[in-house]
Amino acid sequence: MKVSLLVAALFPLVLSGPAFQGQSEQDDGADMKYFLYESSPGVYKVEDLVNAEIDTMVSQSDVYYHFFSRSNPNGVDIRNTNIDALRNTGFSVQRDTMFIVHGWNGDNDASLNRHVRQAILSKENINVFVVDWGPIANRNYVSAKNSVVGVGRVVASFVQALQSRFSLRLSTVSFVGFSLGAHISGAAGAALNGEVDHIVGLDPAGPLFSVRNTNERLDPTDGRFVQVIHTNGGLLGFGSPSGHSDYYPNGGSSQPGCGLDIVGSCAHSRAYLFYTESILANTNRFVSTRCSSQRDYTRGNCNGNARSVLGGYTVDKRANGDFYLVTNNQSPFARG
Repeated sequence: MKVSLLVAALFPLVLSGPAFQGQSEQDDGADMKYFLYESSPGVYKVEDLVNAEIDTMVSQSDVYYHFFSRSNPNGVDIRNTNIDALRNTGFSVQRDTMFIVHGWNGDNDASLNRHVRQAILSKENINVFVVDWGPIANRNYVSAKNSVVGVGRVVASFVQALQSRFSLRLSTVSFVGFSLGAHISGAAGAALNGEVDHIVGLDPAGPLFSVRNTNERLDPTDGRFVQVIHTNGGLLGFGSPSGHSDYYPNGGSSQPGCGLDIVGSCAHSRAYLFYTESILANTNRFVSTRCSSQRDYTRGNCNGNARSVLGGYTVDKRANGDFYLVTNNQSPFARG
């Protein structure tokens, strides 16, 4: 009952606040002043984006790396200072290398990390690094958001160390980032001159990010190919196109099966659940249609347009533009 009363009390605040009124772009969150989030199951808080104390100090010691492979499924902790320890693991530059980057309030144990890591290694024999930037991610949102570029550069320096020590080729490197982690992936890719093979942005964070300021967020120049999956645009996610191909399941703002989902946490997390399923499935059935809007898609105005599949370990690099699809309200989500 207390939870229900709290949500009821905050509901008018969320719907009427600056976070959702007067935005110059559909999903431009640069002018947001607060947002509601679920700090733990059933506990809701308002994050103040105006009066927060800001701490944007970033150092290499704030970022950890947990390496996994098929021969090392339990993982090993790696830092820039002990990178040579990789020689005693299953790390091999003859395989592809993926970096998974969590979002705000996350760490190594974030649900994203477990879902994507386990899915990838069950299907592909590659190197997987889980990037743990928890010491910074667990600051207030403004501090974490303003540290995105700094964290991205630290991650890029780790990749450069792998290049130097092991002759890692950027053409074999990919990033998969969720929420703020998507923007960190973009910042790392930019610091690597946009030469990583591909980046997958899973519902990149929306609050305080601008359509115009691409230097602080994920954009198509950050990798050779950038795919973005939008599931909670306009609330926790950034809904404007941010990649070479942008996918909008169910319109990209709310998701079936999530109920009222006032804070958007259910819809936000669907991005990595869809991506995970696209990897695990024997056949990727997240078939999407290129279209200019959800309205045109639902009216059938785009039925003859190009098709593409969302996600997958081998992303569809032929795709370009905005793609729409409908999913089921529970797993399996893909309809084909």
